[in-house]
Amino acid sequence: MSETVRIRDEDYEAIAAAQEVLGLPFPEVVHLSLNTDVLKGSPAQNARRAIQYYYTYVIQEYDDVHDVPVEELSFESADQAKAGLTIGAEKHENRIAADN
Repeated sequence: MSETVRIRDEDYEAIAAAQEVLGLPFPEVVHLSLNTDVLKGSPAQNARRAIQYYYTYVIQEYDDVHDVPVEELSFESADQAKAGLTIGAEKHENRIAADN
């Protein structure tokens, strides 16, 4: 069952900015925005971080977040982005704390 929802213009623009980086369909990004802070601050930067953290800390394809070719990668589902923004972010903070 689907239901029509109204989205404010600024929320639509934020969702579209995150969508462009993540490569997810609009409804997936809306779902992600309801479960994370992806739209807080800079949605595009948060989406880039989700990709960096996911590929570095969750699936460990890269050793450093700066090595992740964000422009070449995307997600298949909002759950991957959610993992990057939650699990990956936590692991990133732990690595930064351990380095200090």
